[in-house]
Amino acid sequence: MKLFPKFRPIVVLVWAAACAGSASAQRPGVNAVPAKQTPGNYNIANDVSLQGTVLSFTENSQTPPIGAHVLLQTAAGNVDVHLGDARFLRLAKLNITQGASVRFVGQMSSVGTNQIFLARLVQVGTQLVAVRSDHGLPLGAAGLRANKALLASAQTEQKGGAR
Repeated sequence: MKLFPKFRPIVVLVWAAACAGSASAQRPGVNAVPAKQTPGNYNIANDVSLQGTVLSFTENSQTPPIGAHVLLQTAAGNVDVHLGDARFLRLAKLNITQGASVRFVGQMSSVGTNQIFLARLVQVGTQLVAVRSDHGLPLGAAGLRANKALLASAQTEQKGGAR
């Protein structure tokens, strides 16, 4: 039986392909995919400060992204600012009223066809509250654990204050 000579070219071809695949896998950078900055990634290095006067405050806007929104009047025009969960703002005792002068730190983002400013920090008077993580994720009530002073204040209020 001389089957091997008939299959020899196929065996050689398969063996060559297997060796070539493992050889290229050992060369650094051959199969590497360059890291791309995908749209929508929040980079704290791109944060800017935005100051102005509150035209309106909506606790539970249905306009994406859902949550608290401020329409801010700036020198450059009106800006829609997203603050995240309104419950978090209440726990932080952050009072945003029409006509108040506020400062936001964050960055602009496209949500659908709308341009929205994603606030990471909110300053009203001397009160400064982080509403978004350094990675751009909105903080919720559980985010209070990260701010020990705010957590202590919230817990004291729930217990009925100092005795």
